[in-house]
Amino acid sequence: MSALRARAVIESAALVKAPTWSEDRHWHVVDGDGKVLVVVAPSYGGVSQSGRNGWQWWLAGSGPSSATRPEKTCEQAAVAGLDAWERWATTRPSP
Repeated sequence: MSALRARAVIESAALVKAPTWSEDRHWHVVDGDGKVLVVVAPSYGGVSQSGRNGWQWWLAGSGPSSATRPEKTCEQAAVAGLDAWERWATTRPSP
């Protein structure tokens, strides 16, 4: 995918509650067609009363990874995930 096309997809993206939000508190970053690009979820392991230490993200279809550090807000995690999606989308070969 070209960098220009990837940027257009990102500009049309929106952060929405996942269909399973009431169970797992996940959010989805979706493109203009509703395709899930990035999953954002609460991150646990902190020292706060709730154990939360921020928000983690992963590319849709890849599953969570401990390689990414938690972001402070859900929105920051979505932006970090979209940055990674853009790098992935622009470096893979076109079909």
